[in-house]
Amino acid sequence: MNDPQQYDIPTILEQMRADYWRNLEAAEQGDLADRTDYMVVAFGDLRFGLPAAACREVLKLPRIVRVPRLPVHLPGIINLRGEIVAVTDLRPLLNLPAGEPSTGFRLVVVADGALRTALLVERVEGLQSISDGAVAGLAEGASHDLADLFRGKVEEAAGTLMLLDVRRLLARPELTIDHKGTARDAEE
Repeated sequence: MNDPQQYDIPTILEQMRADYWRNLEAAEQGDLADRTDYMVVAFGDLRFGLPAAACREVLKLPRIVRVPRLPVHLPGIINLRGEIVAVTDLRPLLNLPAGEPSTGFRLVVVADGALRTALLVERVEGLQSISDGAVAGLAEGASHDLADLFRGKVEEAAGTLMLLDVRRLLARPELTIDHKGTARDAEE
């Protein structure tokens, strides 16, 4: 043991630290690459997931200004920091029983490109990350007019979580307010 081999301990530790963080980042990216975050909202026992990327904010129920001659699923508008935003009640669109919202209801502001609305929901449960592999398609024959609103479903211990497709929801013709048609109808 005349010439013990010299090790540069600080350099070795720095390399080990760099390898550790590089491997950890690669593992996280691999795990997160096939996951999507959803804002989970509910009506009674029924739970729905909205893609978190489309959700802009959650609001306590403000004063909703009623607009005459709008369909039941559009209860009115709100002023969101100086911008007028339509409120969309999901219950009629999802064939759920509707009624007057209570103070516990929330508005989830969602957007897809230039399209934006505030969705009226009974409660917001929070964010949930879901593996794309856990998403099952809707049952065969689910061809009713609402089937296109859903990306799929996830079976959980708390029940079925239906995943809404916000882009398709905002593109539905019943969410478009035709100002000319409304004005023309008012003149008649």
